[in-house]
Amino acid sequence: MPWRKNVDPIIKEYLDLQVKESNKFRSAFSKAKNPANAQLWIAIANLSRHIFSLELKIKFLEGTIKDLNERLLKLTEKKPEDILKELENEAKKTKVKKTADKKVKGSLKKTLKKF
Repeated sequence: MPWRKNVDPIIKEYLDLQVKESNKFRSAFSKAKNPANAQLWIAIANLSRHIFSLELKIKFLEGTIKDLNERLLKLTEKKPEDILKELENEAKKTKVKKTADKKVKGSLKKTLKKF
């Protein structure tokens, strides 16, 4: 087929693949009134099947990404009340540390004065 030699090299590989795939059904399209048209319809059916398969995979991946995103948002999302409680707890811990530090420093000074 000389016309296939003139096809752009970018799509030639895909053309050859479609011809090869449609030739798997040669026994079916050779019985048609117009085998060339039947072969084209088989190629179209193969492409449709491939597109359907890709769409299923895309929908699955989109659902997975959406689910992961929702889980991530739940883990990182904090309510304002929770943030206030955390800040209050940190403030309390800081006051306790400062108070404890002062007591230690004061008692150390008293101990040093004794000597």
